[in-house]
Amino acid sequence: MARQDALRSKGRTSLVLGMIGLPVAAIVALAVLAKTGEEPATGTPGAVAPGPSAAESAITAMAITMIVLEIVLLAGPAFVVDARRRRRDLALVAASGGAERHLRAVVLATGVLLGGIAAVAGALLGTLAAAVAMPIVEAVQDEPLGPFRMPWAQVAVTMLFGLGSGALAALLPARQAARMDVVAALAGRRDPPGRARRGWPIAGGLLVLAGVAASLLGVRVLNEFGAAFGAAAIIAGLVAACPWIVGTAGRLAPRLPLPLRLAVRDGARNRARTAPAVAAIMAAVAGITALAIGGASDLRQEQIEYQARLPAGSTMIRAPQTGADAAEQAIRRDLPGVPVLSLKTLPGPGGYCTGDGAACPALSFVAREDPEVMTDLLDHLVGGPREARMLLGRDDPAVTSALDAGKVVLFGGSPTAGGTTAATVFEWDDAVQRTTRRIEGLPAVAASGDPHVRAIVPPKVAERIGMPIRTEAFGVDRADHRVTKAEQARLERTMRAFGDDIEDEVYVERGFTRTFGGVMALLAAVAGVLALGGALIATSLAAADSRPDLATFAAVGARPGTRRLLTMGQAAFVAGLGCWLGIAGGVVPGLAAARPLTNQPGQPGVAGHGTILDVPWTLLIGLGVVIPLVTAVGVGTFTRGRLPMTRRALS
Repeated sequence: MARQDALRSKGRTSLVLGMIGLPVAAIVALAVLAKTGEEPATGTPGAVAPGPSAAESAITAMAITMIVLEIVLLAGPAFVVDARRRRRDLALVAASGGAERHLRAVVLATGVLLGGIAAVAGALLGTLAAAVAMPIVEAVQDEPLGPFRMPWAQVAVTMLFGLGSGALAALLPARQAARMDVVAALAGRRDPPGRARRGWPIAGGLLVLAGVAASLLGVRVLNEFGAAFGAAAIIAGLVAACPWIVGTAGRLAPRLPLPLRLAVRDGARNRARTAPAVAAIMAAVAGITALAIGGASDLRQEQIEYQARLPAGSTMIRAPQTGADAAEQAIRRDLPGVPVLSLKTLPGPGGYCTGDGAACPALSFVAREDPEVMTDLLDHLVGGPREARMLLGRDDPAVTSALDAGKVVLFGGSPTAGGTTAATVFEWDDAVQRTTRRIEGLPAVAASGDPHVRAIVPPKVAERIGMPIRTEAFGVDRADHRVTKAEQARLERTMRAFGDDIEDEVYVERGFTRTFGGVMALLAAVAGVLALGGALIATSLAAADSRPDLATFAAVGARPGTRRLLTMGQAAFVAGLGCWLGIAGGVVPGLAAARPLTNQPGQPGVAGHGTILDVPWTLLIGLGVVIPLVTAVGVGTFTRGRLPMTRRALS
């Protein structure tokens, strides 16, 4: 009976298969890509690849739990629709001697059948998607993932989740089918709505309060996990209270226009089919809201703490440790006609060292240094006004005159009272700094700004110090040329040919360019798809229930568009209530998650700033206003406007 009904109702079957199969496909695809990109085990006998951390396992478990909850809440009403449509067939089974367990088995068989098919199809689709996505991922990250590997255990567990989700989604409709009034079903009468359980709203309210407390207080102990557990409790509480919330929202019906009034009253009267769809949309939107607030706040912190390493538009290319001359020639070929500066340095405390520590002398200037200045590009640059202009982004007359006069220009410090500094040459011997010599009386001046170098040393002073000078990088001044993204990609390919694994080997200062727009668009799209799916299910069940009402509308002369307006009102009610509940449920965990994410500076040398909050109002307005309107229009597009006519038999 389950197989025949699935073949007979192809539209509803496809919808359920998509709801269960697509999440399974997504999880399998991500698992395959993660397994393929794992670091292989070492050659040591018995060595295995490192497994996921406890945090990653907890996050994965929570994500899978939320996905299963979404499947059950969305697919459950679809099975209710199916069981409601098959009431007469099930009543005939009962009239022919079938017991309650037979009716439950018929409906559960549908869930198991569709869940199993969706699990197998989702696993195959996810594997195929991972195989197709591998070249794209490799091109984006510009490194091979490794041989294609299947995480068979994870795939099997995911398929079991899909199968179990189908069975869980069909469990409540199976119980309702077993308890139906057989005589009323054979006569074509509708069952009266069930009694509301008064304990569920109270339990839901307590869970919501516990979730708010866990979100606000748990982050102090568990950091982001406190907000995650609080969000789970809030969502569970709102799911439990959804039937009561739907019924309470029905009291607004008298103040609404006629189509919305009918839709809200119908949803409030039939909470058993409206509440699961509202809860599914609410759970998804709550998670999206919390994630969006936390992510936007984290991005805002990165923007506040961003420190430009070069003047905007300038470029620095790290020289390889061997073959600097060949690298310079290759760079000039990639940038024909562009002046390329060879940036030479004296070894500093953080300089590169080949060989043992005793053979690596380093240099430091004796000056009153500012500990807040961080050097992350070069140590002691050997050069003149041209190199200074490239690092400062401007012509500084004081720096230019000092370099022309043969003076050391110090950044982040100041010379001694006589306008001189001393150069100390030292070596490391068993982690102990040992001074080898000291050069006194070097003329020096202090300069403002932070070009991320310790000092600029004129070539004549560098010769007097007598230390080896090394070509550490190549620079392109923004006044000469601004490197494009295509040129940057070409330079990166050229430098990788020299075999050095250097982070940011080609660095072009473009300022803070990361945005949250793509992520917000993706989150809004996910919320829109879930809202549309939930609204379609709710309106399909409403259409199955309200055929006598629609026939009455037709009998009293209602226009053909009345059915479409009523359906659009039902979709707007379900999607709007679910989205607004989700926003309300996700705001507190999102704000709480922002505290551990942004409380401490993420970059060294950045002053403390406290918690940073950034609420993406555009996304929230889109979730609360745009998505319900788009959902209503989309559902109205798929709804036929013709009102049904029902044959009435004389009693």
